[in-house]
Amino acid sequence: MVLLTVYAALGSAAMAQTTGGVFGPVVNEGHKSAQYRFGLAPDANGSDDAIAHRLHYQQSIDGSKMWRIVAQANDRPGSGLDFDYLQGQLFWQVTPDERRWQSGFRFDARWRDDDRPGQIGANWANQVKLSDRWSTRFLVMSAIDIGDNASDGIYLQTRANLARKLKGGAQAGVEMFNNYGNTEDLGGFDDQSHQIGPFASLPVTENWSVVGSVLVGMSNAASDTDLRLWVGREF
Repeated sequence: MVLLTVYAALGSAAMAQTTGGVFGPVVNEGHKSAQYRFGLAPDANGSDDAIAHRLHYQQSIDGSKMWRIVAQANDRPGSGLDFDYLQGQLFWQVTPDERRWQSGFRFDARWRDDDRPGQIGANWANQVKLSDRWSTRFLVMSAIDIGDNASDGIYLQTRANLARKLKGGAQAGVEMFNNYGNTEDLGGFDDQSHQIGPFASLPVTENWSVVGSVLVGMSNAASDTDLRLWVGREF
């Protein structure tokens, strides 16, 4: 299975806009792919549109490990394009391929400029095959700040989805994102970012695919609406 994921910004940046995905633990030997991701949180309550551009390239090391390099830039009307971060990721599938319940980890290291703190993260990914057509994923994500102006505490997230395979290799379902913030000040439900919405994945050609999704905020701190479009190519 092609891993379609992006690591959402943790902390205050994630409260403004979600560009992440619910990634799975499965790694395929010989896999190589690249993806561009666009995220838009339309104007709400008098604030500017929040726009994010993401690029990543990933390549498997063997049948259980894969590396990825990710770059993100943000764009707000009147402010222009601004580099956000560069991040390295290592995926590690820990369960045998034949298991109905797959599990694995992803380890992250993020670099940012302008005296903003970097981050290191550890994430636990699970995927369960419910039937020939239905599957579900559940993630537990954590990260800590490092370097200049680093905050104390641990940033926590969970993500989940329910997906159904359709004809022609397409897929559709619903996903949920829960960003709890920093353990130093988790706050209540409305102080955190909680979102839910539909997604669909469509193969365009043998090597090209498109993923579209919409997230709707369930808490006050979340964006009212996030629109996302991803375009990927396997090599």
